[in-house]
Order: sequence, then C-alpha cells, then structure tokens
Amino acid sequence: MVRAADLPRIVSLNLCADPYLMAFAAKSQIAALTHLSRDPDLSVYAEAAQAFPVSDGQIESLIELQPDIVIVSSWSDPMRNALIERLGFQLLPLDAAQNFAAAREEIMRLGVAIGRADEARAYLAKLDVAMAAIEKPKTKPRILPLQRRNVTAGAGHIIDDIISRAGGINLGRHKSADTMRRISLENALAAQAEFILLNEKHGLPDSRGMEFLTHPALAQHYAARQRLVIDNNLLVCAGASTPRAVKALVEQLTRAP
Repeated sequence: MVRAADLPRIVSLNLCADPYLMAFAAKSQIAALTHLSRDPDLSVYAEAAQAFPVSDGQIESLIELQPDIVIVSSWSDPMRNALIERLGFQLLPLDAAQNFAAAREEIMRLGVAIGRADEARAYLAKLDVAMAAIEKPKTKPRILPLQRRNVTAGAGHIIDDIISRAGGINLGRHKSADTMRRISLENALAAQAEFILLNEKHGLPDSRGMEFLTHPALAQHYAARQRLVIDNNLLVCAGASTPRAVKALVEQLTRAP
C-alpha cells in the first residue's frame, strides 16, 4: 500500500474532477479544488466542497501551492497550460464527459494518475450500484428536451445519455446527428412528445432567450404534468452526478399520471 505522504499533491482546475477527488483521493493529496466547486448552481457537491481547500487557479496560486499534478480541462488555454508545465507541474487534462461510459474511463484514468486506482474502482462500483437501483418506467416515454433560445439536445449530449438511461426516447435526436440544434416552436408542438424536459427553474425572469420556453402556445400544449425539470448543476458533466440525474428524471416520469 502506498503511504499517503508518498502520493502526489493535486490542484484541480477542472470542475468535473472535483467530486472524484473528494470521493477517492486521500484528503492530504488535495492541495485545492476549483473555487467553483462550492457554487451550488454548478455542483450538487457544493456543500461537501466546503471541507476542502479551493484555489482561484491563478499562476501565482499554483506557485504557492506547489502541486505535483494540475488537473485541467481539455479546452483550457494552451498557452496557460504550457506555462504551468514550464513551472514544473505535471498537467492532467480531463474532458467534461457527456456520457456515463466516457466518465467511467476518466475516473479510472484519474485514479491511476493520482495513485488511487483501487479507490477509483471502488467508487465506480458504488456509482454502478446506484444506477442499477433505479427502476425505469415500464414503457419508453417520448421526451423532447428544450432549452432557451429554441435549442434541443441530440445524440452525444449529456441530456441524451440521461434520457436513455432513464428508459426514455429522446425526440431531440435528428438525422443530422447534431449534438445541439435549434427547433422551431411549430416543430416542438408537433413532436408528439409525452413530456418536455427543461433545465430552467420555474419562476426565472423572462429574457429574450427565455421567450421560447415561456411562449403561451407551449404552455397550452404541454401541461404542467408533462413538464420535467433537471437542474443545471446535474448537467455540467456526466459521471458523479449521473445516477442522481437519472433518478431525478425517473421519479418525475413515474409520478406523472
């Protein structure tokens, strides 16, 4: 067994990696999580993150913390990443996984990189147990995901993965195979969806972007019982929050008459 003192110290600049580190890294390894990890609008693990140090991610902060590994996102500024490497810190880029299968691979990659492969494997087993415990609807409900600015989510989007794992059919999928695309109000009304899936909380102030979701025709066509909601903090990336997102969706589907 590797001693905690011999494990690499980590700074996370990747919000998706934060819940993994909280779950299976040794606490002494975590030099800092992202400051966003404490934002409940972005993370369902914001309360747990209060028990861990956070960093603003500035180069000066990294120099002060002196981590062995800095976890970044695959879309992070390449010039900044190059500077981090020149300072002698090892970079570990991770994506914001859009499906649970991809997240599983990233969890194990992270576990190996930080010397906690067995713990990462055990964590994955817990996620699998949580997923397996969700009882899907007996039928396959037809669901149309809708977002502000006339956008729907298709194949390859995290919402598509959640709908599929909840036993539903995503009507946002299209022969163009676009991950996200615009949909007209007319097509949204004609979709023959049993439910629409939103990720906006009720009661948010109107804006130009919200005109689509608050249109009277949409409200008339899809009654309140046909409206499903998944909070945005469950949609930042697949992985840690996927069982919770799937469970939240299934609970709404099975409550609906």
